[in-house]
Amino acid sequence: MLFQSYIFILLFFPLCLLGFWGLKRQKLLQLWLIAFSLWFYGAASPYYLLLLGSIAWNYAFFRAIERDIGRVTERVSGSAMERAEYGMERDSSRKRLLLGIAIAGNLALLCFFKYFNAISAGWSQMKGLEDPILQLALPLGISFFTFQQIGFLADAYKGEVGACSLREYVLFVSFFPYVSSGPIVNAQEMLPQYRQIGRQRLDWAKFSGGLYLFALGLSKKVLLADTFGKAVDAGYGNVAGLSGTDAWLVMLFYTLQLYFDFSGYCDMGRGIAHMLGMELPVNFDSPYKASNIIEFWKRWHITLNRFLRKYVYIPLGGNRKGTARMYLNLFIVFLVSGIWHGAGWNFVLWGALHGALYLVTRAWQRKHPRQQCAADVHVQSGTKKSDVLSVVQHVLCVALTFLFLNFTWMLFRSANLSQAGEFIGRLIGGGFAAPAIQIIEAFNLEEFWYVIKILHLDRLPGSELYLCFGFLAVALWLVFFARNAGEREKSFEPNGKTMFVTAFLMIWCVVSLSGVSSFLYYRF
Repeated sequence: MLFQSYIFILLFFPLCLLGFWGLKRQKLLQLWLIAFSLWFYGAASPYYLLLLGSIAWNYAFFRAIERDIGRVTERVSGSAMERAEYGMERDSSRKRLLLGIAIAGNLALLCFFKYFNAISAGWSQMKGLEDPILQLALPLGISFFTFQQIGFLADAYKGEVGACSLREYVLFVSFFPYVSSGPIVNAQEMLPQYRQIGRQRLDWAKFSGGLYLFALGLSKKVLLADTFGKAVDAGYGNVAGLSGTDAWLVMLFYTLQLYFDFSGYCDMGRGIAHMLGMELPVNFDSPYKASNIIEFWKRWHITLNRFLRKYVYIPLGGNRKGTARMYLNLFIVFLVSGIWHGAGWNFVLWGALHGALYLVTRAWQRKHPRQQCAADVHVQSGTKKSDVLSVVQHVLCVALTFLFLNFTWMLFRSANLSQAGEFIGRLIGGGFAAPAIQIIEAFNLEEFWYVIKILHLDRLPGSELYLCFGFLAVALWLVFFARNAGEREKSFEPNGKTMFVTAFLMIWCVVSLSGVSSFLYYRF
């Protein structure tokens, strides 16, 4: 099931809300949310039982680790310092073995589904077969719920989780606002909220703010991401026929599509949680406003960055073993991120490029700590830089970072390195020409085209480009200058204006749902 679907908006979520705010007992409410979460997942994916099997596997190991901690606690007496010296948690070989087996099982499942198709295609090619022997559909949200459970087990191993009932754990893994799209949450931020279910009263201000945030996310997904997506699909469907102009536009369109699609879906998830009286972590914070790659990764897919830092970078040694080791650890993190996103050398190259630029930027910042690329007034050699020069420097840094992101997202969208190379060839040598009609037609939405017809704007030269560049101008303004959805929701006040905007966006999106694509990040 998708958030941007008739069944979710008109049936699933209204029923969920009625029951959630109508029932009173905590256990019953938790079971209510579990039932709806499993309905949500089962309606969208044939791998319904896979999620339940993954939950059973991980919860069994969690309880085994928990029992092991309990046995050591019973054996060891004395002060906290004596217990720490004894190493009752970290030095338990049995506990480490249990954690290792559990994580290995999670990674084996993830790698099987992530990379089976690539291995099958390669094997078939070696055998001279035109089509792969077998192709498997990627289970919905497998990357998200696998990482989430690995993090849960690691936290349990360190004693950061405490008691957790099976009911709470199933809800933690399957909760429908994030099971298919993220953010990647941890037990410390979600379990306390699940234990407050049934105790809180309906906060109409928070509820209306959640509905407003859902409407903003839905409009980003339906009105912007899917419109850009049609143009991107048209371009990648005929890479060899792209002019240089088409190639640059398609690359830019995909950069915008990916952001509005993923951030819009996360906004919808956060809005849903707010209407249920809960809070999810922010996953995007205007990432394209970043002036360097380090700042970008503090703003883009924030919870993935948090996960990789806590469970990959720090266990590798972080910055505790010298500068060279720190840079190596950072580069490994980016390679892991690339491999996590997909099976293909294009994803490995994407991770390597981001890692390389991240290391260069990190090294430059360490060497020049007072010369950051930002719109500040710097002091160098006793001379105060002008505000104008500082702003120009900032704009240039943002533009260069955005250009780099455009290029590397192109690797994301390309089916393989061969197509990426062909696309780069069109970028460089495609020549200048008017945008192809197949690309600009994606923006000729009926509700706008009728207005152009009524006002006779179609009689003006270049009228076929009006909507294309109108969409592009609005999208760039939202990306670089406007407040993001999370910031708007923070300052939200339930009044006539905001209620009108919410209702208008909801109605517009609902009547546009018939042309909606699936969630783009399902690929990754």
